[in-house]
Amino acid sequence: MEKRIIIASIISVVLILAWSYFMPHPPQRRTVVKKQPVTAGTPNLKNNRIFQKAKKTIPFRKKNFISISKSLKNIKKVSYKGNKIYASFDKFTGAIANLNLLKYSYTEKNLKNKVDLGNSKNIPEIINFIPENIGTSAKLINITDKKGTVKFIYNIDDKAILTKEYKFFDAKYLFTDAVYIKNLTNKPLHFKGYFIISAGLRPPSPKSLDYINFTPAVYLNKSLNTSFVDNKEKYTGDISFAGFNSKYFLLSALSPGINITAKKSGNIISFIIPKVLSVASGKTSETSLKIYGGPKKLSLLTPLGHNLGSTLNFGFFGFFSIILLHILEFFYGFVHNYGVAIILLVLAIRLVFYPLTYTGFKSMKQMQKLTPKINEMREKYKDNKAELNKKIMELYKESKVNPFGGCLPMLLQIPVFYGLYMTLLISIQLRNAPFIFWIHNLSVQDPYYILPILMGISMLISQKMNPMVGDPAQAKIMLILPIVFTFIFIHFPAGLLLYWTVNNLLTIAQQYIINRKFA
Repeated sequence: MEKRIIIASIISVVLILAWSYFMPHPPQRRTVVKKQPVTAGTPNLKNNRIFQKAKKTIPFRKKNFISISKSLKNIKKVSYKGNKIYASFDKFTGAIANLNLLKYSYTEKNLKNKVDLGNSKNIPEIINFIPENIGTSAKLINITDKKGTVKFIYNIDDKAILTKEYKFFDAKYLFTDAVYIKNLTNKPLHFKGYFIISAGLRPPSPKSLDYINFTPAVYLNKSLNTSFVDNKEKYTGDISFAGFNSKYFLLSALSPGINITAKKSGNIISFIIPKVLSVASGKTSETSLKIYGGPKKLSLLTPLGHNLGSTLNFGFFGFFSIILLHILEFFYGFVHNYGVAIILLVLAIRLVFYPLTYTGFKSMKQMQKLTPKINEMREKYKDNKAELNKKIMELYKESKVNPFGGCLPMLLQIPVFYGLYMTLLISIQLRNAPFIFWIHNLSVQDPYYILPILMGISMLISQKMNPMVGDPAQAKIMLILPIVFTFIFIHFPAGLLLYWTVNNLLTIAQQYIINRKFA
């Protein structure tokens, strides 16, 4: 009976892990998302319009629309470079044209090729603010760059001074896009405009490695919405964040408002965030947008709030995943190698569960001593299953043996193991993280299949060292499981296989010690 429970439990874990790894996650619940028809007043991103008069749209053209002061003509490049973020700007429009993460490269083989959150070379503006109705021409009169703050200052028809201010908080992967409007006229100014945040989705060519597998993500009315944008989508309600989400990276506007629109053009999605201001004569009004663009780390997302942590889905046992992730980062702080940190994490888990493991092995040894009597009963009552089960349970009771004692410790470890599996599978800490020798990336499969083979061999040895209890046919099935596991896990991340292999080796050591004690 105990063997059946163990087999069923192991197979259940394998199926859960395999399903989580190979099958795509279902889309999040879709709420209050309505397709809207394109109207005449909707900003046309295809034509890249930047300024609009009340009833006349002037297409954006660098030479014909935005002029530039003579003192700025010699400026060839405007950029910001911190320790973690690099942003380059379009000198005329003041838009962020490139947004790179300096601590992250696309592959472990080319560390100089840094991740670009724009995710496409065809995007003229990843982040920008576009005024709509305050003039027919603009002149760029100044550009300033001081202590992480970049400003673009425009004179609009001598009616208003428009200032675009980008302020970077590099350590938090956070920056703000603030807009100031100063009214130069003697009448109130009713000002309209919109922020735009754009990124490319996965490129058509599967051969390209220089991309992020982004999907649109909007946290709307207390639910994460990752539905596909077909043409144009409007989101209305309580919006915590809106932008682009991938397995490891996030580019999102925080608290963008209660009405935003997403539009798809080719392979590019743009979120349009409208703003309206009334500016009194001689006064200045402002509006701003806060944006997170960086890795999906709990230590970064949790302090920012806005439900950003919802983009990290650790599954049903997420509580254990978060605890294990913190422990993993703690060990990494000392050894500076995530492979070694995983080994230390396994050691810690084994120490915590050692009393349970000891109890389980002890119970199985006691069960082993009863095996001859149980086999005699099977032969005697082979035609009466009900009586056989009754006699076996009486034997357990007389011998003071708990038939579930061997499998209970393993069942209690399943939530922890699954939590660790999810931690190693989706945590950016393991992305491009090397271990030793041939393992250059713990987040992808072992290129030479050494770890899967070692895992299978170590699991087989562990099975052979287990006390033989119950039906011999079931024992043979247990010996087949290592082979099945090897083939199922052969494409799993190296970090997970490292965990399982080290765990098996420690199990073998524990079994050896306990077997000698009870010999």
